[in-house]
Parts: sequence; structure tokens; C-alpha cells
Amino acid sequence: MPSRSSGDTGPLLSGALDNAQIPHQSLCVISDSTSFSGLNIFKETLARGIRRGEETTLISILHPPEILLPSSTSSKINVIDLSNSINGHGEESTSIESIEEKILSTYTSGQIFIDALDILSEDYSASKVLTLVKSILSAIKKAKAPSRLILLLPPSSAIYHSLITPSFHSTLTLITPHSPPLVEHLSKSYLSPISSNPSPNLWMILENTTKRSSHQDMALKASSEKIEFDTCWTQSQGGPAAIVHVLVRKPTGGIKGISRSLEGLKFNVDDKQFRLVDLDQLVDLNPFSKPLTAGVTGGDKIINTHSELDLPFNLSLTDEQRNKRAQVPLPYAHEGEGASGDLIWEDEEETDDEEI
Repeated sequence: MPSRSSGDTGPLLSGALDNAQIPHQSLCVISDSTSFSGLNIFKETLARGIRRGEETTLISILHPPEILLPSSTSSKINVIDLSNSINGHGEESTSIESIEEKILSTYTSGQIFIDALDILSEDYSASKVLTLVKSILSAIKKAKAPSRLILLLPPSSAIYHSLITPSFHSTLTLITPHSPPLVEHLSKSYLSPISSNPSPNLWMILENTTKRSSHQDMALKASSEKIEFDTCWTQSQGGPAAIVHVLVRKPTGGIKGISRSLEGLKFNVDDKQFRLVDLDQLVDLNPFSKPLTAGVTGGDKIINTHSELDLPFNLSLTDEQRNKRAQVPLPYAHEGEGASGDLIWEDEEETDDEEI
């Protein structure tokens, strides 16, 4: 699939995963949550870069490097394991300045992956971590393209909203995975169809859901049956899958320089890799519009009630409600009966003269 410009409408996820965006994006943030993690996308992006033979720097803070790295690796990978160096997370402790020195002293070009930047902000301070990110982005700017920084970061982090603002960095690729049942539930609840080029209403719903960290609560309501938090996407039918919301921001253009897309990502059991799939393979694109259902005798039955339509409000009346409504006396319903219907016209000029 060819890469697309951030100003185009259409698929954006393929270019983001393969680091083939036009124009180039040097900062990519993958949203993470306890109910539906972005770790799979983080690992898939890392694995694709390694398969392409790109120079890669992996900074492991929370997850052990062997969990993040694919089974087959190359000599172009520089692993900086900080899992035993962060205050409160290991036997040794170090300063944020020494961490910055360790990263920048070994970096020449390529992609930099950091798996848990929020832990650094908790153990040190948000301002120091933001300064660290700016130093890394400055080094990436000097390096040969397509070098970039990929961060796995929960929206609830204290530094998340500072990182994604245009004042911090003009360009941005923001990748937010959603549970397919959750997206279908939100679409049904707010009467917003699902499409690869989502409507502004659906954008707002998904962004507010992420901003308010309501994935956990909504995930439990997304199914009539009780479901547990599906961090690794294991409960999707047919294998791990996600509905991915991609936002790409160009350096200039304001709102016109922002592109969004909703795309399906599913694990392929045959080659053990994630593949982009059509949305209708994962969700019902129009879950609230089901006017017909198969009857007991095999014929189609028209759905009349809001419960059958699975809507949050009533759109129809039962026969008993119609009869009761017909018996309600309406005020002024018979006013004017018996009038002759003759109209009396009055000359406006004569009336004005009389009034004067």
C-alpha cells in the first residue's frame, strides 16, 4: 500500500507503521490504556523497522527488552535497558541527566522507541522529561531521515497533553487503538456510523472517550455479557484485532492540516503478523440501523420497538399507546366550527385615514 500525505484523505496507518509518511513525521505517540493497550502497535512498529534493516534504538523502562523485541533481530539494534536504573524500579538509581547522556551518546540515526515515558515523569518530574524529549527530537532533526521518536504513553499521563500540542512539536502522528466492541457500542449509543473517514461527531466521541479515560467503564458496557479488561486484544473474535484511530498533523495549515482515519488491524495467524483489514471485518458499520429481522417462519419481520432496534430512546408507539393518545381531548381542536367562511376585506388606506 503506498504511503499517503498527511493532507490526503484515506488510509494513514500503513505509512505510520512503516515509517513511510509524506511529509515525514518525526514524532509518533501511541496511546496506551489499562483496558486496551497500545503495546501491540508499539511492538509491531518496532518489528517492521527491524525487518526493514533500519537502525533502531530501544529504550526499555518498564518492559524487558526480550518482550518488546521480535524473535529475529539484527546487529543494528541498540538496546538501552533502564528497567533496573529508574528510581523505585530497580536496585540501582540514576539521574535524568545521565539517562539523556546514555541515549544521545549512542544515537546516530534511525528510530528511537521508548516504552514507558510516563514512569520517568513520575520518578523525576514532567518538566525534566519534556526537556529530555526535546533533546531527543533535536538529535533526530539533525540525523538522516526517516529518523523519528515513537512513544508508548497513556492519555492519563501528566505529560501526554503537553507532548501532543503544536507548541511542543509542530508535527505529530497520534495512534489510538480502540476495542472493536467499544467502538460499535459508542456508534450505537450516539447514532454515529463507523467509516474509515470518520464523521466529526464520531471523532469527538472517540477523542472524548480517550481524554476522559473512560475506556475501562465503557468496555464493560460494550457487551451484554460481562467482559474483562482485554489488554492484549485476546478476546476479539477470530484473533487479536483493534480499531485504530490515526491523527496526523502537518506543521502548517491549522485544522486543514489535520487528517484522521479509522482503520482495522488484525493479527494474521499464518505469518504471525498484524495486517490492515477493512472495518466491516471487525465491526458492524451501521449497528443502529436494523429495520428487518428473520421471522420464526422464515419471513422478514419489521422491527418496530426501540428495544429491538437497540436504541437508547423510543421511536415508536404500541397499539395501546396509540389508542390512549387518540382519546386525549385536544384544546382548540373545534375552534372556528360554524363560521360562514366569508372574508371581509378592509381597505388599508381608508383605515389609516380614519386612525389619523
